[in-house]
Amino acid sequence: MRALVLVLLASGCVRVPAHERARLAAPAMQAPVWPGLSSAIDHVFVVREGTAGATAAGGGGCGCN
Repeated sequence: MRALVLVLLASGCVRVPAHERARLAAPAMQAPVWPGLSSAIDHVFVVREGTAGATAAGGGGCGCN
């Protein structure tokens, strides 16, 4: 059983080419250190801007389609 778990965990390891490392190390790819603080900052942004859901998802704009 342990060998099966070890094989499954080791299969997720992969070498990342040097030219792709910079993109993976970008701050946007990092998980938030304090998710609660991140959601609080998002809430303050929504309240201040008067918009909801404007978090880099598709869509948005003035709504004048």
